[in-house]
Amino acid sequence: MYRGGIASSARKAFTLIEMMLTIALIALLSSLFIWNINSLLKQGELESLQNEFWSAVEQAKQSAVFTRLPHVVRFDEELQAFIVSAGGEQVAFEVDTDGFSEGVEIAVMFNETLPRDGYRLVRGELVTKREIETVTFYPDGTCTPFSVDLIIGEYQSEFQIDPWTGSQLTAPEEDS
Repeated sequence: MYRGGIASSARKAFTLIEMMLTIALIALLSSLFIWNINSLLKQGELESLQNEFWSAVEQAKQSAVFTRLPHVVRFDEELQAFIVSAGGEQVAFEVDTDGFSEGVEIAVMFNETLPRDGYRLVRGELVTKREIETVTFYPDGTCTPFSVDLIIGEYQSEFQIDPWTGSQLTAPEEDS
């Protein structure tokens, strides 16, 4: 249709395909946003657990050197707390679970790394570490050689602890 010699091709509405693509794009972006927010919340929960672990470790190291008594660290699943004890006294480092997702499970495992030449076979599998209940920090500044697995839901972090300093070991660089 001509109006004064110029063709009129103005559209007044979106097509069904354009609307479906727009809705699909919005749904995709919102699902990515929700997934990233959930992931950030889980990482925050894991950080909270890590902070309480390191607070308990620092307390145990310093108190062992200061009091000249060995200090034991363990995780109490019922209290959801790291317990530092020595000479009948205990200090609890409770994990603040108020902001955690509902029904999230927390697990802490202390592991003793077996010597490289002292492997063990369990049911046909080579075992390089075994779970231990507690770790001890000694008055000379050393501790039980151990690693710790901190687990919240499906998120996990593992730290190897230096027995001479009680600090986190960094992973060795691999030759390329």
